[in-house]
Amino acid sequence: MDLENKRVLITGANGFIGSHLTERLVRAGVDVRGLVRTQTGKISATFQVYLGDITDAEAVRSAVDGCDAVVHCAAMQGGRNRLADFRRVNVAGTLNLLRAARESQVARFIHLSTINVHGYPPPPNANADSPLDFTGDYYSISKAEGERVARKFSQEHAVPLVIIRPGCTYGPRSQAWTLGPLARVRRGAPVLIGDGQGMCNAIYIDNLVDLMVLALEQDAAPGQTFIGTEGRGVTWREFYGAYADMLGVAKLNALPKWFARAVTLPFEMQSRVTGLPPRLARTSVEFYSHSVVFDIEKSKKLLGYVPRISFAEGMRRTHEWLIENKNLSIPSET
Repeated sequence: MDLENKRVLITGANGFIGSHLTERLVRAGVDVRGLVRTQTGKISATFQVYLGDITDAEAVRSAVDGCDAVVHCAAMQGGRNRLADFRRVNVAGTLNLLRAARESQVARFIHLSTINVHGYPPPPNANADSPLDFTGDYYSISKAEGERVARKFSQEHAVPLVIIRPGCTYGPRSQAWTLGPLARVRRGAPVLIGDGQGMCNAIYIDNLVDLMVLALEQDAAPGQTFIGTEGRGVTWREFYGAYADMLGVAKLNALPKWFARAVTLPFEMQSRVTGLPPRLARTSVEFYSHSVVFDIEKSKKLLGYVPRISFAEGMRRTHEWLIENKNLSIPSET
């Protein structure tokens, strides 16, 4: 799809991933419309703002009307919410957007999911065509369910759907995989399981945006699912070690795998009673200890995707941003 003279709606346009995509498209001269819950968020691009929630069908219909493509980045990712809350946003909200997209006859619908839909741990040789796993934390369950209903709706109503499953996306403005890890390293929290040789399927934000733009542009994309990682993997020791180096922290703290599993048990028992996510879960232990590197050959073959920014360069750029935003100071001990 040629993006010239096209209007693209981005949900969550002022969030981490959405804001970087918005900035890229605006720089390229694309007419960008953003559906956002609030106007807060640091973003350098100027775009048409629609205030609303994806759970509000009327707000969604109004935002999608007149658009040529939709990129669905908004999601409930965390917090002390029940599974029903995640489903309301990540499943029902996605359906609202798909219905509006069908009514407006959009030419492309990009649905941002997560590699976590493949389970904890993911299957060996995991790739874009590996099966969904409807277990794990509430976010992962609801995203797998969201994918399932999106695929079904697309097949029944001929909505040209593309699904992208990002990995651990880091870089400027990332809370989950930059500011969060930095804070954990700073306070000396255990950030590794065992020797830290579990595999982190990291992707620098600009590489992910490259993939998303290709999914908008390339005719081979509709009807396909793609893994949004770099296909090379880094260990968790390398990933957290990069932040430790930025902070001047000499040692990363770790927990033995058996101990980490044991610690999760009371939290998971409490979760079964309250219906709220456990503060510590066995899925996290598996997430930080498995050795699977996701295969991205499909993205390369069908879209021509090549991750152009190395891990070292991505962390260098992240470091520069952290310095600019004064995020690297370590409080002195009193």
